[in-house]
Parts: sequence; C-alpha cells; structure tokens
Amino acid sequence: MTKKTKVKILISCHKPTAYISNDILTPIQLNCANNKNRIPGMLRDDEGDNISEKNPMYCELTAQYWAWKNLDADYYGFCHYRRYFNFSSEYFEEDEYGNIVEAYPGEFVVEKYDQDEESILKAIGNNDIVITERKNISKMPGGAKSIREQYANAPLLHAEDLALVEAIIDEKYPEYSEVAKKFLDGKMTSFCNMYILKKAIFFEYCEWMFAVLEEFCKRCDMTKYSTEALRTPGHLSERLFGIFLAKKMQEKDLKIKELQYVYFEKTDPQEPLSPVFKKDAVPVVLAANNGFVPMFATCLQSILETSNEKNNYDIILIQSDVTPENKALLKGMLEDRANFSLRFYDASELIGGYKLEAKAHISVETYYRFLIQEAMPDYDKVLYIDCDLIVKKDLAELYATDVEGYMLAATRDPDFIGQVNGANPVTAKYVKETLRLKDPYAYFQAGVILFNEKEMRKAHTLNEWLEYATYPYRYSDQDVLNIYCQGRVKYIDMAWNMIYDCNHERISKVINFAPDEIRKEYMTAHANPSIVHYAGFMKPWHDAKQEFAVEFWQLARKTPYYEQLLQAMSKKISELKVAKLDSTVSTRGKIKDRTIRVYRKVIKKGSRIDSLVKRKIKAVRNKSK
Repeated sequence: MTKKTKVKILISCHKPTAYISNDILTPIQLNCANNKNRIPGMLRDDEGDNISEKNPMYCELTAQYWAWKNLDADYYGFCHYRRYFNFSSEYFEEDEYGNIVEAYPGEFVVEKYDQDEESILKAIGNNDIVITERKNISKMPGGAKSIREQYANAPLLHAEDLALVEAIIDEKYPEYSEVAKKFLDGKMTSFCNMYILKKAIFFEYCEWMFAVLEEFCKRCDMTKYSTEALRTPGHLSERLFGIFLAKKMQEKDLKIKELQYVYFEKTDPQEPLSPVFKKDAVPVVLAANNGFVPMFATCLQSILETSNEKNNYDIILIQSDVTPENKALLKGMLEDRANFSLRFYDASELIGGYKLEAKAHISVETYYRFLIQEAMPDYDKVLYIDCDLIVKKDLAELYATDVEGYMLAATRDPDFIGQVNGANPVTAKYVKETLRLKDPYAYFQAGVILFNEKEMRKAHTLNEWLEYATYPYRYSDQDVLNIYCQGRVKYIDMAWNMIYDCNHERISKVINFAPDEIRKEYMTAHANPSIVHYAGFMKPWHDAKQEFAVEFWQLARKTPYYEQLLQAMSKKISELKVAKLDSTVSTRGKIKDRTIRVYRKVIKKGSRIDSLVKRKIKAVRNKSK
C-alpha cells in the first residue's frame, strides 16, 4: 500500500447527515432517482450506469452497484452514515451487538479511530480483504444457533426467501453450493455490508451477487411485502457476502483483515444557532434531559407569565435526548406568543470524547452551559438559568445588567459560604486544598448566570473548559467556573437566584453560619425573590410540603406535564417510605440480634426453660394470626 494506491470508501447516505470526509472517505447520496432533493457535497447513485430506482429494495447496494460501474479505484470500500470502521490498533469495548457505540461523528472520532487518510492506508496495508470483525451469532441477543435460523427469526422477513436464494445458487452457481450450506448452517458472520476489497475481488463479488439478486427478484413475488420486507434483497446481500467471503477464504494466499466498527447513535447535522430576533431580544439558555422536560416546562411557564410583550424571548434548550413528541408539546406552549421562540440544540457533537460525570442530584446536563460560546457564536451576551427554578420577575430586567469587562454576572452562594464559615469543616478544607480560591467568600452560585460570551471565548476555548470539567470537582462545573472566572465576576442581587430552604433545614443548619452581611442579603432575597431556585436534593416535585412548592405546582398545573409530575411525586414518596421502612427493619433486626445474644448467655439452648419459652412465643404468634 502506497500513497499512490487509490482507495475509495463510500459512505452511504439517504438524508442530510453529519459525516467524516476526506480523499478516501467519500459520501454518496442514495435513492436519488426517487428523491429529487440533492444533498450538497455528495456523489449521487443515479448518475451513469445505475440502479438507483431500486434503492427501496436494494438499500446501500445501489452505492455498490454505482461504484462497480462508474468508479475507478484500486480498493473499493463501503460504510454507512451511522457505521465506520475502527482503523486504529486499539480494541474498544462493544455492546451486546458488537458495536462500538458513540453519540456523534464529531472531530474527536477522526483521532480516536484513526479516520485520517494515512491511518486508513496503513490499516489496509497489503490485505486483499478488510471486513467487520466476524461474530458468533449464538452469543448475541436472540441466541440463534445458525445464520439460517437468525434470518428465519427476523420478524418482518421470510425464511423462504433465503431458501430461494440457496436454490438459485444450487441451480446456477453450484460451485458455491457446498460453502453456502456450510456458511448458513454455521454461526460466524460479518455484519453490516461493510468491507474493503481489492478491485479484482470487488468486481468478482459484484458480478456474482447482483446476478443472484436479479434472479431472486424475477422469481419472488414481493407485491404484498411490508416496507421492511421489501428491503429483502439488501438483507439477503449480507448473507451473500458471507457466502462469497467463505468461498474466498479457501484461497490460501489471500490476506484478510478484520476490524471493529463504530456505530453512531445520532447523525443529524447540527448547525450553530443565530439570533432569531433583530431587536429587544432576551436570549435565555437552559439545559435538560428528556426526563427533566416536565420541570423545564414549568420553568418555561414561569418565564411566559412574567414576560413583557415589548421584549422578544429567544429560548434555547441544550439537550441530547429530548423526544420529538416532547419537543412538539413544548413548542405548543408558545404557539400564541409571537415574541417567543423555542429551539433545541443537541449537545452530542460538542461533548463527544469527554468523560463528564453526573453526581448525586447533579446531572451531566449541568456542563452544557460551557457549550454556549461555540453553539451560539453570534451571541455576545447570554442568560443561562437552571431548569429547577421558577421565575417571578421579568428576565429582561436581569439581562439588562451591564457585564462589560466581566466574564459573567452571578449571585454569591450563601449555602457554600455558610459551609466554609463553619457549617461544614470538610468544605472549608476542600476550598483550601482543592479549589484554592483567593476569596472563598466570593464563591458564586451557577444556577443563574449572565455570561459575557466575548470574554468567555477570550479566556478559554470550549475544549479547555471541557478539559477542566473532567476533573472530579465536588460541585462540577460550578467549581470550574469559580476557579477560572474569579476576579472577573459581577455580583448581582441574590433575589435573582434565591436558593430555597431545602428540606426546611438549609437556613438553620447552613446559611445561618454565613457572615452576617451575606445572611442578611439572603434573608432579604428570601422574603421577595425574583427567582426561586430549588437547588438541593429535595425538590417540590418530590415533596409538595417543600418551601415554595405551592408556587411550583400552580405553574405546573398549566403545563402539559402536570399528570407526569404528580406520578413522579407519588413514585418518590413510595421510594422514601420503602427506604424508611428498610431503615426501621434494619434497626429492629439489630435490636433483635442483641436480644438473642443476651438470651443465650442466660438460657442454655435445648434446656427445659428454653423449650418452655419457645412454646409460649409460638402460642402468642398463633393467637395474633
């Protein structure tokens, strides 16, 4: 393999998608004969000699046919917009189906899996055939005992179709008959129609495989087949490749290499966000996962009710798994509000390759606020708020705060400062030894932040912020921001981020330890909050008796998620009761154990008195039944 060796690996795509591309990895749009919408920057399967119109049945085989008839190369390879080879020498953990799973084909993938041209050529080397690592299907979900049985077990396919292909092989290509039977009765196979073949081998395979499928389509009546069953030729081709490979493996001098493959859960292209309003805009960013959507909806309802029609509210939810159904419900909350926009930004691409860990009641989504500077490049000033809060005053007033020269504006954290000032010596030690803040009493709460994104970008790149965030700080991104923004924070009225009296004990056990000035500021904010932040382990959707829970539920009742929140609270109450019962049972068990030990020291086992006591206990139990 030299740099002059021409290798083409086509990436089959049927819709706009994110993909990895270079002189070797080349995207091709499929089904072009049936779809006139062109995707820029891709080859097309309807040019030259082609079978593009057969794509609904032949799937990615229309790309293979096109390459066979129109492309000149020394090696021909095929991947899929969701699946790429792992060209690196490192072996990665797989799921039960043999996939290396990644969220998104971002830039980190090229480096992690050696997707650059030089690495690809090196991985192919002087091999004749490169395939996905062969797997034993009996060890995979379903536990099929053979390739034949696996096909028969597919709910939307028809076992007789595979039998027909076998009959065609026996009739027209008897030299393949024995190896076909052995392969289909076996357990080892290579999946996904992914391979890289030398030109002569590729042409040999195409000539045989397409001839078999053409004959199959002549003999099989698929007029009543389901949508998935219509893809039968594509499904059969995976088995045909296995048969062809088994036949080629009989050639002793053939060099074959197996590689893992990477499966991407998401591939929809993610474009940076630009402002939707030209003037009087208040950009507000939140972050949540699909499970937290009901809380986000309640927060959104509070923003709606405190908004001013003179302002335009540009709401953005950074997420990675919110369902289309939930997106539609959330957008429906704003359908009559022309001065509101709600958009969803998928974080998967930007956080790819970083190990960001959740802690206790703090989810991974807390790190998403770092993404703002890259996801929203045209925004210089952005208000970020957590979803576990309700807004009681127009956010436009907070957004109007001048942050020129600062990295951000935020409120001091009376809980953290109270811990440092005596409520929790462990926190004081943590600040001194780990955070090493110049002024621990300047520590701010990150649930409500007005970011000066111009200064955030100047200070650190997104990669740098995320690298800092991989350190196991106790308070995650909040600690990161306090370390790297210290000295450049504008402090705002604590009413804009009033953390509530969690479980009715935060004030008495923590905040009362804070310096007098900070405690007084908190109590003033507590009496008249602009934002109520339910920061802590216990939330109003866990316990309706929590402080400011009434306000939360009044808002929640107006959202499409009221019933879901009630259900979640009922579940939480049950869990708490079980936990309390387990604790009680455990305590009783310990008491019982101690009683038995004392009893045995006094009464000898098997003695007359021991027997009498046992009879009495048994009589009492029977009476109580």
